Amino acid sequence: EDRKDIAKLVKIFYESFANKKKQPALILKTNGATYSVIDREECLEKIQKIKNMFPKDWKLPNIYLLHGSFSDKEMNYIYNHPKVKAMVSFTHGEGFGRPLLESTMTGLPVVAPNWSGHMDFLDEERSLVLGGELIQVPKVQHWENVVIPESQWFNVNEQQAYKCLNYCFENEQIIKSKGKELMKINRDKFTLNQMTKQLDEIINKYIENKPQQVGLQLPKLKKINKGESDSPKLKLPKLKKVTNKESL
Repeated sequence: EDRKDIAKLVKIFYESFANKKKQPALILKTNGATYSVIDREECLEKIQKIKNMFPKDWKLPNIYLLHGSFSDKEMNYIYNHPKVKAMVSFTHGEGFGRPLLESTMTGLPVVAPNWSGHMDFLDEERSLVLGGELIQVPKVQHWENVVIPESQWFNVNEQQAYKCLNYCFENEQIIKSKGKELMKINRDKFTLNQMTKQLDEIINKYIENKPQQVGLQLPKLKKINKGESDSPKLKLPKLKKVTNKESL
């Protein structure tokens, strides 16, 4: 019931490639609440529980857990590693989905649900998008004033996901070509300059009648020659002389 639906991804990955002569591996970059050793062991335990659901004599593909905080350089190395062929996510929903966009920037084909924020930069033609349905968010995931009881999230269709993973494995060159096409589009579209341009267009709609700069009209001043007094000639009132006997 986690938002990234990792448990279903692990289950379907095992089902997709169990007992096959050639098997891919899944590199799972994840963690729980922290990057601690305890958290890492809990993640491994959850993977093992799913693995135990299958018959012991089945030959299951390998899953490698990457746990902890990675630098930009390390993440870039993973995206560009020659053995990494695609980015896969069964996420229930994303506000944006930065890792998915980062993957497209390196030319990796992306497998993801056909719903939510990441569809701003993925498309059905150049990505492998999965169908499914909207369901109520489980009670355990309710978050006061953020994820309310009435909220829904996306659940991928398991049959589609199964077929898609097999298609990716069997058609590496086709999906690689599509990934390169999307990389060119996103590298041109999602740049700082493009974001600045679009932000200007949005803001300018609301400031079309912005006030113009007004120049100050200063008085013309007379140049004072050397020796002339620069003090203005003031007309002072005539004052009455007061004697000592008079009150001030």
